[in-house]
Amino acid sequence: MKISIFAGVLLLSAAVLSVDGQSWVQFQNKHINDGMTAGQCTAEIAARRIVTPPTLNNPRNSCKVFNTFINTRNVNAVLDVCVGGGTPHRNGFRISTATFSLIDCNLVNQVPPAVPYNCRYNGVARNNRRIIVRCENGQPVHFHGSQ
Repeated sequence: MKISIFAGVLLLSAAVLSVDGQSWVQFQNKHINDGMTAGQCTAEIAARRIVTPPTLNNPRNSCKVFNTFINTRNVNAVLDVCVGGGTPHRNGFRISTATFSLIDCNLVNQVPPAVPYNCRYNGVARNNRRIIVRCENGQPVHFHGSQ
């Protein structure tokens, strides 16, 4: 009995440690796309199968309301934010010292509501933005925003 309680606590601890539940590979899929234009949001989000995962209130995948792509071919510049190319930011995040071009993709309100992978997005290009990320093991795992 004590061993199963200990195992349960260990599993819970592992789940809490990976707050964002995302790896560097998943971060790249969701947030890095060299050469993307604002008009490609709908196609890219569908192709990469980016969704909001199920929750207690919504037991199915749903269209992600907002997603940002970092428009760079230098993946190492994004990795650097977690090591020497970024500084501490609020609540344990890091902000890049370098700037990036971004594409912000906003879900278009659809009636009836769209379901994955038929979600439509409007994109907005943004230049010279510093990115804010959460890092785990020296790698970005969550995109928090930009300035």
